[in-house]
Amino acid sequence: MVSVTMALRGLSANKLRSFLTMLGVIIGVAAVIVAIGIGQGAREASLENLRKLGTNVLTVMPGQERRGQISFGFGSIKTLKLEDAEAIKRGCPSILRVSPGVSRRGIQVKYKNKNTNTAINGTGEDYLTISNNVLVEGRYFTRGEVQGFKRVAVLGYTVHRDLFDRESPVGKKIRIGGTSFDVIGRLKEKGGQGWMNPDDAVYVPVTTCMRRVSSGGGAPSSSSTSGSSTTSTTTVSRQDYLSNITCQARNEFVMERAIDEINAVMRRQHEVTGNKEPDWLIFNQADAVETQDEQQTVFSSLITYLAIVSLIVGGIGIMNIMLVSVTERTREIGIRKAIGAKRRNVLSQFLMEAVFLSVTGGLIGVWLGIWLAGVVAESNEWTVIVAPETVAIAFSFSAIVGVFFGFYPALKASKLNPIEALRYE
Repeated sequence: MVSVTMALRGLSANKLRSFLTMLGVIIGVAAVIVAIGIGQGAREASLENLRKLGTNVLTVMPGQERRGQISFGFGSIKTLKLEDAEAIKRGCPSILRVSPGVSRRGIQVKYKNKNTNTAINGTGEDYLTISNNVLVEGRYFTRGEVQGFKRVAVLGYTVHRDLFDRESPVGKKIRIGGTSFDVIGRLKEKGGQGWMNPDDAVYVPVTTCMRRVSSGGGAPSSSSTSGSSTTSTTTVSRQDYLSNITCQARNEFVMERAIDEINAVMRRQHEVTGNKEPDWLIFNQADAVETQDEQQTVFSSLITYLAIVSLIVGGIGIMNIMLVSVTERTREIGIRKAIGAKRRNVLSQFLMEAVFLSVTGGLIGVWLGIWLAGVVAESNEWTVIVAPETVAIAFSFSAIVGVFFGFYPALKASKLNPIEALRYE
């Protein structure tokens, strides 16, 4: 108790210096909390976006073109057809739903005097269920509308907001690249960024997209409008290739079996035999979640280590100031020892000063870190997660830093010879 009282008196004698000494720990603890919070938030947000697509989803993508030793990347060749999607649906017992897909970017969509450039996603009737999208209003298109090349559309959240604001779009007509479409539904906001944002898109039947949007976005010719079989066949044949085929497995436990079944069906469809390289790729959504989790873990670890470095720098600051304090108070230490103070009394006094600085700085740093985490989340619209264990780790580390870096100055003070200390000027 005497050591604690002496420690507090020693620190209160130089309040400004004590605060500046704590500042390194305060900043370090706050940095650890904010850094880990940002890392965990980014990790959860990224994984949540992937989970929304479903962890039992497989996507068949076109393969890559090779010319000599040059690879043009996956999707560089067009090989997937509607017939492939139908074959997968018929020939893969582990697959529950299938949705062929065509995607076109930067297509102009108009409603009255408003317009926006967005993505047009042609899908099958089961895409809504496969992708875990939710309808807010209206309905999704049916199999009959897909087979009938119907000009119906379902709006993503962003497109609905840009074109209709708060007005209901159901029953209205929009123009997609010059062709009139009936809006039959709109989707709930799902969240996303960049060109993969599912909210910034219009969803139409895949066959309609291939016939009326993929061919350039213009209105169909008169013979096409009248349903001429000759013109329709010519138009569809030019746009007969899919961007992807999205498949939903019956559950997460049959994913590998489903992949084998899809490969077997695709080999028959594309007549791939022997060691011939397949012209398709199967993308496993569960693998993407796992890969993203690993990447975010590395990112979180990196920024955590950087924050810990700042906390160690704060600890070094405590040690430097404590060494200066020992030097300044050499005569005081000599007097205490001369009147009977033992080494452990001097050691505990200076050690308590270091611990008090680090613990107080840690408490202030915890408060500052939680407050800054909220500010960062609100100002940048980020997901920042401050978990109780993060706060506990940061605070505990600050206390350990105080003991570790304060021990040497305290030990040095306790070893001073009282006679030499009294002679010190």
